[in-house]
Amino acid sequence: MLRFPGKIAKVVGTDFPATSVEKSLLVFSLLAFAFLGACAVAIAPQQPPAALNSSHSPFPGGKHRGMSYEHSLSSDDGVGYGSKASAQSLMRLKELGVNWISITPFGFQRTPQDTVIGRYATESDESMLAVTEQAHALGMKVMMKPHLWLYPPFWVGDIEHHSEGSWAAWFKSYHDFIVHFAELAKVGSMDALCIGNELKKTSIRDAEWRGIIKAVRAVYDGPLTYGATAEEVFAVKFWDLLDFIGVNAYYSLVNARTAELTTLLDAWQPVLARLSALSIFWQKKVVFTEIGYRSADFGAWRHWEIGDSAPVNLQLQANAYAAVFEAVWPQPWFGGAYWWKWPSSNMGGGPENNDFTPINKPSESVLRKNYSGKSTLSHN
Repeated sequence: MLRFPGKIAKVVGTDFPATSVEKSLLVFSLLAFAFLGACAVAIAPQQPPAALNSSHSPFPGGKHRGMSYEHSLSSDDGVGYGSKASAQSLMRLKELGVNWISITPFGFQRTPQDTVIGRYATESDESMLAVTEQAHALGMKVMMKPHLWLYPPFWVGDIEHHSEGSWAAWFKSYHDFIVHFAELAKVGSMDALCIGNELKKTSIRDAEWRGIIKAVRAVYDGPLTYGATAEEVFAVKFWDLLDFIGVNAYYSLVNARTAELTTLLDAWQPVLARLSALSIFWQKKVVFTEIGYRSADFGAWRHWEIGDSAPVNLQLQANAYAAVFEAVWPQPWFGGAYWWKWPSSNMGGGPENNDFTPINKPSESVLRKNYSGKSTLSHN
């Protein structure tokens, strides 16, 4: 998913600025897919159910009732990870029923062909250890989830090299980048680590990623996953070395200004069939390492086409949240979700905001109802 930090950041050493016919077709497609999926699972070489590769269970408290927790960027240093505002924000998430957060330090490379990955100075190691301590004090688990960011208009899914030498140099740089965060996750007793995010043109390099996983396992013994894109997840071959399947589930569901709940539920069915088959093949649960919808017209369709000036549509976002809890959450292969995203500042969102965050919107109430069983705001 394409996202840009809210201000120019400093990288270490460098400054960078349905109709009935449609329903019938859906049923036919589902039956056909189920038959083909069953054949594929039966024909494909099967591995025996794998034991967990880590020394800790990835689902100690059941499904991850997760939230992508944002380090708020501001001239005020008192709103980021580990701050007083962060403590208040995490308390609010606790009241919503959140039991896991993901924290996101950023790395940087200028272009898709660069082989050097730098570090942003915004999310310091100290701040990530501090926010982990805050979350643990509330009984919440923490997943470290480093991201890479490229100078616009590029995004991480564009990272690709055209020679073996360049690939080797990039993987060496990425090895150093992710092993550092694996070491930090160990020091902070973090509860899971996502080893990569949406690097879809690199994940076809199976041997190199297996080397990355081996290096990470050498320093961190907690559960590991990888955050694949919505389609990449079906092509990754190294799921056998990870503890659960991660997918950033930004599926284009319904091309409508305000998709109704029933229409959204129908649209999820073919996606669920594919994810179920994937889970069965690898014998691992699927976690939505990211999922979210803009509170804007057409927010359940192609989110990358929605601009900042799009009309606000709070109901669309609330409907889309509700559809996930009704269609996806009860599935036996499903391990939980991390909603994109919630600010450490404990501020933002609201009725005039058309971005992804659920804070101060009807979708926050949908979260509360499904995560905690409560329907009222306890912080008001």
